[in-house]
Amino acid sequence: MYNEQYRPQLHFSPKENWMNDPNGLVYYKGEYHLFYQYHPYSMVWGPMHWGHAVSKDLLHWEELPIALYPDELGQIFSGSAVVDAQNTSGLKTSDEDVMVAIFTHHGEDNEKQSIAYSNDCGRTWVKYEGNPVIPNPGQKDFRDPKVFWHEESGKWVMSLASGDCIRFYGSPNLIDWELLSAFGSEYGAHGGVWECPDLIQLSVEGEDQKKWVLIVSINPGGPNGGSVVQYFVGEFDGLEFVCDDSADVVKWADFGRDFYAAVTWSNLPEPTWIGWMSNWQYANQVPSEPFRSAMSIPRKLGLSRINGEFTLLQTPIDLSSLYKEVVVSNETIALKSSETYRVKLDHRQLFAQANVMDSTASEFLISFRGEQERLEIVFDRKRKEVRIDRKESGQVSFSEHFASMDRMPLAEFSDFTLILDKTSIELFVNQGSNVMTELFFPLASEFTLEFRALDGELVLENVELRHLESTWK
Repeated sequence: MYNEQYRPQLHFSPKENWMNDPNGLVYYKGEYHLFYQYHPYSMVWGPMHWGHAVSKDLLHWEELPIALYPDELGQIFSGSAVVDAQNTSGLKTSDEDVMVAIFTHHGEDNEKQSIAYSNDCGRTWVKYEGNPVIPNPGQKDFRDPKVFWHEESGKWVMSLASGDCIRFYGSPNLIDWELLSAFGSEYGAHGGVWECPDLIQLSVEGEDQKKWVLIVSINPGGPNGGSVVQYFVGEFDGLEFVCDDSADVVKWADFGRDFYAAVTWSNLPEPTWIGWMSNWQYANQVPSEPFRSAMSIPRKLGLSRINGEFTLLQTPIDLSSLYKEVVVSNETIALKSSETYRVKLDHRQLFAQANVMDSTASEFLISFRGEQERLEIVFDRKRKEVRIDRKESGQVSFSEHFASMDRMPLAEFSDFTLILDKTSIELFVNQGSNVMTELFFPLASEFTLEFRALDGELVLENVELRHLESTWK
């Protein structure tokens, strides 16, 4: 169990059947709750339930019984959960703080917002008798409520995807909601439907100020095709979100093909999010079984001003508790032009990081090679981009959209962190200001890691390569 050919060993995946968006992320009494879109009877998307898992460290997960089932109001689409510590809802019936889940009831061409509540640390849930709490206003796409307590205005605030913009609602009690404002009809990318919003406040690195960040997933419309997450930086006064950038500015959180519907945990002081590691272009066809889909590594969020632009920073959570064999530790690797540094990997769970120094090379390549396959990362200084090439990475023929060469604009690079699992790679460049997440489905069982410099020399310092233990053990 949990050792199938394409079972991730570092990332959460359900024991069996279909999973997509993370939902209801909430922290309470030492437990991280992860709910998720789940179809318990098939490996392809179908009638949506809320699956449920808990963790004490965001790495080792225990799958629990399904939390929410479809009913006469519809399927249980995406949403969020909060700890109502002040019992503003009046739904508390035990010594525990009441948890309230806010979700979309998806009926036939009719989406509305409903709530459920738990008085036993999220183990069992009761749907509110007065559902829906926000009826449909006559719009087809009206979903994915993300709720937080806004201290300054003394109310709960909901971000809700409404077509290709975001509506904000306010409530004193999680039950009675009023429309506050809307944002986005003229801002950002509009290549597809907007989904899974999140509004969070982040401190600006090195500055004595905070900014509000509005996160919005969009499908399709990604820079490399299909699903993607964009974000906006600005101000929020409890009523309206005002973006700092001009309307045509688009900021992508992740240039890879496989990071979507990412949202943050509520009731957690350090902003941390997780995303669905797939893409709607091929999610139903990927060759894993008896399950489909996994979540990304949870990432801590920050904000930095880079070249005058506010930029989202993503840092993977600490993986040191999973460190196994040391492959390379605190080494310097100097590569002459066209010289290759090779390391044979015992297995595919790998943590790698390095600082890039004194580079005159036009390209720096990181390759994972099997007998007849390769996954390649290219840092290209001439074209000012990073490319991930998975055209020959193993099984690619299951979808016409999968065999891809994906690109991320990048003028310079100073460091990288890389997390490799059985079927995924997560790349964080320049302190997490540039990120790519990609799936691949290798056929080989043995791999070699290669570093190579082209048309010049390259020095890597503080190189760390470590095998990682499975989180299922």
